[in-house]
Amino acid sequence: MSWQELPRTVHHAVGELLQGQIIEATSQASGYSPGSADRVRSESGHRAFVKAVSRKRNAFTYDLHRREIAVLQTLPDSVSAPRLIGTSEDADWVALVLEDVEGSHPGPAPTESDVSAVLSALASLPAIRDAQGTARYPAARAELAPAFEGWTNIRRESQMEALPPWARSHIDELEALAGDGVGVLDGDQLLHMDLRIDNVLIDASGEARIVDWPWASVGAGWFDGLTFLLDARLNGSSVDMDAVLATHSFFADATAHDIDAVLSGMAAYFFDWARRPAPPNMPTLRSFQRVQGEAALDWLSQRLY
Repeated sequence: MSWQELPRTVHHAVGELLQGQIIEATSQASGYSPGSADRVRSESGHRAFVKAVSRKRNAFTYDLHRREIAVLQTLPDSVSAPRLIGTSEDADWVALVLEDVEGSHPGPAPTESDVSAVLSALASLPAIRDAQGTARYPAARAELAPAFEGWTNIRRESQMEALPPWARSHIDELEALAGDGVGVLDGDQLLHMDLRIDNVLIDASGEARIVDWPWASVGAGWFDGLTFLLDARLNGSSVDMDAVLATHSFFADATAHDIDAVLSGMAAYFFDWARRPAPPNMPTLRSFQRVQGEAALDWLSQRLY
């Protein structure tokens, strides 16, 4: 959606937050949300990044935006992420008004400096369990356990033809690995849980800023790093990702088996969901998930054989 398609109520609310009528809006077309995403400027000169969606257009994304608001309101100040300026919310529309970060996504093929910047930003994410072992965000293990059952779901529903030949011939091994993957996600660190190159901005100083936080969880910190490396690899990066896994201190707590198990779980999730009908107003999501599943499976097969 474009800024012009948003209702006057949203325009007015954003203008009030930015101390003047919005006179400039530039759409940000990347990503997979069915809502709007715009960099805006008010007549007073204040800038912001605004994303909004209607419940009627996609109820799941409406709820996801509301979940992100709750996360951003409690995100520790040390996190390298845009700050929430304010929100607009009614029974049909929800909008987030965020600090506008002057930066660009890594790529099109992330470089070594991009990878280093992202891992540095992730390393700064704090441990967030308190002395009693509780955290304000869900546990990654609980969040991903159903997702990692994808191989089991596909086999049980006799949908094996939806898988590439290699996956079909190694389904027992993949299923066992994914089961192990759930067990290695425990930890105390704040996680983004959806870290791809389109959820990272590199600013003029070379610092990585992490955006889009609805899935914030707590668990093993290296999980976010692995998801970013997978997406960078998929997008044509020439960086040796296995060397990064083997040598970078960020992954010191992850064994080779841990990495393989989580890659299998991620592939299971992507293939399982890619075979389902597309959600409302998100026609490209399933093809994206299929490509991600193929990338995870390709990397895993190279690591195992």
